[in-house]
Amino acid sequence: MYSQRCRGILRRHLCLIASFSALLVCSSAAQSLDPEKPAPMKAGPNRGTVDNFVGPNYFYFWAGPGDVKVHATFKSMTLFGNGMRTSLTVELSDEKKSWHVQKVITSLNEAGETTFTADKMKEKTKTIVAVIPPSGALVRTGGDYEVEATGAVKFDPEPSAAELIVGLYTPSSIYENEDSAVKFNPDGSLEFASGTQGKWKLFDAGQRIFTVSFRSTRLSLKLLPGRGLVQTNDPSSIVFQRQR
Repeated sequence: MYSQRCRGILRRHLCLIASFSALLVCSSAAQSLDPEKPAPMKAGPNRGTVDNFVGPNYFYFWAGPGDVKVHATFKSMTLFGNGMRTSLTVELSDEKKSWHVQKVITSLNEAGETTFTADKMKEKTKTIVAVIPPSGALVRTGGDYEVEATGAVKFDPEPSAAELIVGLYTPSSIYENEDSAVKFNPDGSLEFASGTQGKWKLFDAGQRIFTVSFRSTRLSLKLLPGRGLVQTNDPSSIVFQRQR
């Protein structure tokens, strides 16, 4: 039997492998982790990665009047190259939560899919889409998804890279012994819960690459919306994990 220490080491390795798999596909649209501030969907497939360690992704779009369809697909991540049976919940609701509808997609090796349809919606409605990974589990579980809204739909403009970075993060890589939560502010400043202050600056808007500095540390990081700031040459290495 494994010792407690060996089991702990194995568990950490399993988490890292699953994390690497989950991050291989970079998000192509803005995602939000805040249900009160969902990100605008875009026309066409909205691709992302979701898992139980980070939590649900939230979007919105304008539906109606008329016929509306929302199509979602999900491909679970693998562990040691083997598929993991995973279920993803997709939920649609209106802004006031006066109605909601859920569907579950299950994936093992092959992608699963589901479709929501609404015929003859009478009025324009802000529709919230929640992509919800399974909860619990000691290893990272989730996978890659696509959500697309078609028919009588409209989309608001996507936020800029500078708008997307604003929020609360938790350090995953420790620099200068800073391991407390850090807030990235709209004015280009950042502040750790410890009181340490610093700055962030947009370097490449198209690639969403930023420079981050505090104390003697200078970092060049890439923003993956809905996940966090990662090493530019290794998207599996999260430096600041997004919380809200």
